[in-house]
Amino acid sequence: MADHAVVFGASSFERLMLCPGSAVLCEGAPRRASQYSAEGTAIHAASAAVLEGGLWPTPGSEVEADGFTFRWDADMEACGQTYVDYVLGLDGDFVLVEQRVRFGAAIGLPDSDDDGFGTADAGVIKGTELIVVDLKCGRGVEVTAGADSPYSPDEVPEKRPNPQLALYAIGALAELQGVAGDFETVRLVIVQPRAGGVSEYVMTVDELAHWAEFVAEPAAARVLAASEMPALNDLWAGAYLNPTEKGCKFCAAKATCPALRGEVAETVFAQFPASPDEFAAMPDPGTDSPAISAEWVSAALTKVDLIEDWCKAVRAEAERRLCEGEPVPGWKLVAGKRGARQWADEKQAEDVMRKQMRLPVEKAYNLKLITPPQAEKLAKAGDIGPRQWPKLQALITQGEGKPHVAPESDPRPAITVAATPEDFDIA
Repeated sequence: MADHAVVFGASSFERLMLCPGSAVLCEGAPRRASQYSAEGTAIHAASAAVLEGGLWPTPGSEVEADGFTFRWDADMEACGQTYVDYVLGLDGDFVLVEQRVRFGAAIGLPDSDDDGFGTADAGVIKGTELIVVDLKCGRGVEVTAGADSPYSPDEVPEKRPNPQLALYAIGALAELQGVAGDFETVRLVIVQPRAGGVSEYVMTVDELAHWAEFVAEPAAARVLAASEMPALNDLWAGAYLNPTEKGCKFCAAKATCPALRGEVAETVFAQFPASPDEFAAMPDPGTDSPAISAEWVSAALTKVDLIEDWCKAVRAEAERRLCEGEPVPGWKLVAGKRGARQWADEKQAEDVMRKQMRLPVEKAYNLKLITPPQAEKLAKAGDIGPRQWPKLQALITQGEGKPHVAPESDPRPAITVAATPEDFDIA
């Protein structure tokens, strides 16, 4: 029996629910923070300090997180301030900041002392309600706190809380048991200022316990079963690996996962001839063949994001190995395009041009009016007053967004126009 040390973290649990075998593939896989995740870490740290009575970093000052250095700006502060305002606006009886919680016992993990953990951004106790708040700093994908499954009038709706927040709540309830009285409801909250705003989802404590027993616990059992298989063979992969756009998005093993590789290969190649000689046998584009039908295009579109993410992951994995001195047959590291030229000492260059060369101001400097987004940052920072900003807003115009393809589940209304394919930016 294989001895795999499965890590059950709240932030990764949804991935484990979707793909139990990813726990094994990710074991020992290197995890590198991106610039975006590091910025989120910096905003989280600053926000926690403010909730505990501290101050925001000085504008323009350097803040470090996960090996990256950022200049603290109005946008970062606005993101954190939205979260801080929400937490303090709850007017709770007690606020827990960056609370470490454990939920292993509630979902049947064998070593509940070491397995099943996470750190909740904020927990607010308000009467008989426990409110768990999580700050998301991302811009692209909106994260929701939960939803009910569709149901008929005669059925009880299935509660589908955000797994990360649900586990935080389960762990917090265990920590507070006997300390803060009896809780009746749990409110799960995502604060995502840059996409979606605030998402709330309320459950009773009994509904949360039901989710833990009948959803989270069976999911954890499947992960443990996957970790106990004797070998990572095709049978194991078929049983425990499940490539999906959501599950694979942040998986550390995405570049080397055999199931994802097979999914990409089947999607890309299954409908087309395999050799150059066979291309002559391709159907006439005027025929309604499966390879060019609208149904095939629709099916292929559902896989595009997954395939693009896989391509990026493979490229990043090759770069990581080469940077660590590990050979990748047929590939090598080369110097990339050189960066933009800049002054080693801007003040010294300014003195030479202005004082020694006596260049006039209009030649030594580029004077250009700031853009509307830059003006908005000044408004948020207070450099432009609340009565002044509306006057500038009245002078701002914004072009219509270019049409692009989106799934029918997208909340935006469909555009009904007579257009040619060249009119669309497929994204």
